[in-house]
Amino acid sequence: MRQRSKANLYKRRQPSASHATIHDVAAAAAVSVATVSRVLNGTANVMPETLARVRAAVDTLNFVPNSVARNL
Repeated sequence: MRQRSKANLYKRRQPSASHATIHDVAAAAAVSVATVSRVLNGTANVMPETLARVRAAVDTLNFVPNSVARNL
């Protein structure tokens, strides 16, 4: 078995180009990550115009929530 150095164990993995993140959706919709989270979870009042922008960005980027991250 190949040994890994400690530096490699803690390197942050770069996301693949095919998976959009909540940060990508926020940037595309010109809103905060918190606003995207509120829209996706349906937990707070969000203006209809903002809701439409976020949903459009989700559809455009083919965003799929990460189930592992969601369960943290």
